Amino acid sequence: MILKNPMKNLCLAGLMTAVSMVPVRAELPMLSEKDWLGYFVGSDNKNYQFGVSTMGKIQLKAKSKTGAVLGQSQAVDIGIVVEETQADGKVVERKMLPESLESAQPATRKPEHVVIRGKVTGDVGFEMTITGGKSGDILLGGKLLDSSQLKGTSKFLIVVKFPNAYADAKKDGDKKTEKTFEEKIKKDRLQLILVDKKRLKIETSGVAVADLTQINSVGIAAAQLGLSAYQGKEFEVTASENSMMKIVPAGAGPLHAGFTLSWSADSAKDPKGQAQLAVKVR
Repeated sequence: MILKNPMKNLCLAGLMTAVSMVPVRAELPMLSEKDWLGYFVGSDNKNYQFGVSTMGKIQLKAKSKTGAVLGQSQAVDIGIVVEETQADGKVVERKMLPESLESAQPATRKPEHVVIRGKVTGDVGFEMTITGGKSGDILLGGKLLDSSQLKGTSKFLIVVKFPNAYADAKKDGDKKTEKTFEEKIKKDRLQLILVDKKRLKIETSGVAVADLTQINSVGIAAAQLGLSAYQGKEFEVTASENSMMKIVPAGAGPLHAGFTLSWSADSAKDPKGQAQLAVKVR
């Protein structure tokens, strides 16, 4: 219908133009269950709770022996990063843009090759896959869709960030308190299997940077973390064939104060992006 008043026509046209210019905020589908509102993927068993929010926030939480989900401060964050190495050697980390995420699949409590697509800063597209394994593990994978606009070489990373497991521990300098804490963490450990099949056992209360540099030069095929903070539960992170991990501490402190495992595939050996990272709590 055409309005007879030209001024009304002009105002209507202006309004339609303004509306078309407003950016649309993309969001993944959401589960309808009360305990999973705000989530696109929700999966759990007796050992863990795993969720992907509608804005792409991925978290893994261990459960205690009684089945209670451990607190937010002990949650393991899982993220997507595209690492660009420019011609001058400078490394730029391009982060995921939550508003770009989309999936053709409905929200689910039983993830089976769920595909999420999105972009990172620099307008670089990626694809991520999520599958809940039959043995209780979570299988993650992904690849770049197009990185031709970047200046240097690029790599798709899945980063598994372990938090400071003892952030709430008292550190007042009291000898008795310190002794109690040392007794609590004496069995904590991080066991690694390197790409060259070498096995290492690392005390999480302290590690030399030089040791980690040597480890990363070879690459990590599997990691098993056991901390008393997780009440007897252990995390296992395993890279499939044609992929590996590197370890980066959160700071200058001990590993139990936080570290990241960064996973990437060898694009030359895995051109179709079929390599996966398996994460399990047992």
